[in-house]
Amino acid sequence: MTQNYFELFNLPEKFQIDLEMLQENYRAIQKEIHPDRFATSSGNERVQSMIKSTQANDGYQTLKSPIKRAKYILSLHKSVERITLPPDFLMQQMEWEEHFEAIEKNSSELTEFKSTINKKYEEYSLLISTQIDHDHNWSDAAISIDKLYFIEKLLHKINNALS
Repeated sequence: MTQNYFELFNLPEKFQIDLEMLQENYRAIQKEIHPDRFATSSGNERVQSMIKSTQANDGYQTLKSPIKRAKYILSLHKSVERITLPPDFLMQQMEWEEHFEAIEKNSSELTEFKSTINKKYEEYSLLISTQIDHDHNWSDAAISIDKLYFIEKLLHKINNALS
């Protein structure tokens, strides 16, 4: 089995992928290699099935997540290094956190804040798509991915507060 997850699932190496195709290809692969199919096979065949199934699972989880997918693409093209976010984004991050803490949970203000942060998530996703798929600007993409990661964590906090 190939090491590149995009090749494994027969997908183009891009940030914007067809998630339905990913799922279809994942199911087809699992149907062929799942360890249950090799229960009565030799020990070596069972081990190989387990290794391939694990790789397919890892690849599926990586490509399914926008942030993991973006980081994976970067790892294919650029050595992974420590990123320092720009000071203006760090200030914005602090302001968003403080605003979140000041909002009453389950309020309409929190719902509006979620909408604002969702828009930021979409903006950065589009930016990452451009930086990776069109510009191949790995350095700027790495910074944008870290920004998107923070935004995703903030959205998770907001969703927890709303539930």
